Amino acid sequence: MAFFCSTRPRIRLVALAAAMLVVPVFSHAAGGQTDLSKLDLGGDWYVLIHYKSDRSEDRSITKFKDLAWTIEQSPNTLTWEEYPYVMFDENTELVRRHAMVKHLPWEPEDSVLSKLRSHVDVSSRAMKRKRMKGNFEKGFRSLPPLMSGGLNILTFTRTWTVVFEPEKVRVQVIDSLASGSEAIGEIEGATVFEITEKVGENEYRGRYAADSRRGTFRMLRSSERRVVK
Repeated sequence: MAFFCSTRPRIRLVALAAAMLVVPVFSHAAGGQTDLSKLDLGGDWYVLIHYKSDRSEDRSITKFKDLAWTIEQSPNTLTWEEYPYVMFDENTELVRRHAMVKHLPWEPEDSVLSKLRSHVDVSSRAMKRKRMKGNFEKGFRSLPPLMSGGLNILTFTRTWTVVFEPEKVRVQVIDSLASGSEAIGEIEGATVFEITEKVGENEYRGRYAADSRRGTFRMLRSSERRVVK
């Protein structure tokens, strides 16, 4: 993840992250918009992101990345596991890697989507887990770290917030690297997922932003998440 740098004490990038979300809102038929304020996110999900980067030599190129989420949800807690490496069969992986090298916006074929609905296979490498407390009305927030660094000691924190609204569910992850020294200040980066549209019984779509990257994503519910590596 890329970071933004500040030489002054903590400067939040929430407004900047919101400004990055300039992808047009998905349209809904009149009176047909789904109320997402109490969306059930519990379960296993395959997430596919398509994005463009302001830092690419060719800014017209659409790139992709994918990951998996396992979410446990209750009225007062959210536990979120993120698996950045999704595993596919050999043929699918060859097609996927070719698209990645050629900067093509890869989409799984129907047969691959069918398998993903049945199970999503992941590697445990670099898996991240966060527990959040809150409620649907005020949102959920990850628990603060038990200890903080002192003077000239660098401290890394990852803060998750999830806010449920009728028109969207906003998932924001802020990574911070801070020091007690004002001269060093803080480095901070934000990643935002906004779920805005239900397109099927177990599929949602929305907007994505992270640093210079802006785009869209789709999330497909899977019956099972399997750690295979």
